[in-house]
Amino acid sequence: MKQLILFFVILTSLSSCVSLKKSIYLQGDLAKDLEEIENTYNPEKSSYLIKPNDNLFIRVTSLDSRTSAFLNNDMGNSSSNIDNAMAASLVGYRVDLDGSINYPFVGKIYVANLTLDQIRDKIQLAVSKFIEESSVNVKLLNDNITIIGEVVNPGRFLLYAEEVNILEAISMAGDMTDFSNRKKVRLIRQDGDTKQMVVINTLDENIMFSPYYYLKPGDIVYVEPRRLKSWDLSAIPIGLALTFINTTLLLYTFYLTQFDTNN
Repeated sequence: MKQLILFFVILTSLSSCVSLKKSIYLQGDLAKDLEEIENTYNPEKSSYLIKPNDNLFIRVTSLDSRTSAFLNNDMGNSSSNIDNAMAASLVGYRVDLDGSINYPFVGKIYVANLTLDQIRDKIQLAVSKFIEESSVNVKLLNDNITIIGEVVNPGRFLLYAEEVNILEAISMAGDMTDFSNRKKVRLIRQDGDTKQMVVINTLDENIMFSPYYYLKPGDIVYVEPRRLKSWDLSAIPIGLALTFINTTLLLYTFYLTQFDTNN
């Protein structure tokens, strides 16, 4: 009888167990722990460099708004609503594969591997030939990050601040779940043709001095699950649990009846 009950307990436990290996994304040897990377805790931060397929918002203003209107892609005096992808694609300038944008009345301007400030100065010099006392504003429209894995609200998020660290980003996704592995948070980043995947221990305070602490546009943050999730009791179907309890009670009652009869 004890062996039979033990068999049902093991059967129920296995039914709720999911292999952790089958739950983790991007498995392999590409990911590197911060301790394995040279100059990991160098506090210097590098500016984001524009690359092909980036989308730039460019606005030229001057004392005479009608004069500068023909250089603005949105055909208006006020800033357009660029909070969604559709609006951004309409008012932005997409960087071509050769690293250039085609700017009205100016022609091709090469912007790849430049910072936003450098692009602003470059466009300012170009438009000053047409408009005196003008001002140029350049922003990145595709400055978003993706957060997936063991967070409350995974998804794609727009970066409204110039500097957002990995902890702030996780809070944008509603924080980590109880099943998250805070020692294994993966950061996937692409710099030009180079792809990186770094494993970050968010419990280590030294990450604040790492160049990977602050996120860049296009970064993907993946929070791995803990082994505890593979034994999540909530995964047990209610019907199966009730069947197991009823069966156990019936077997126990039958055992007691047989024991009283024999005695």
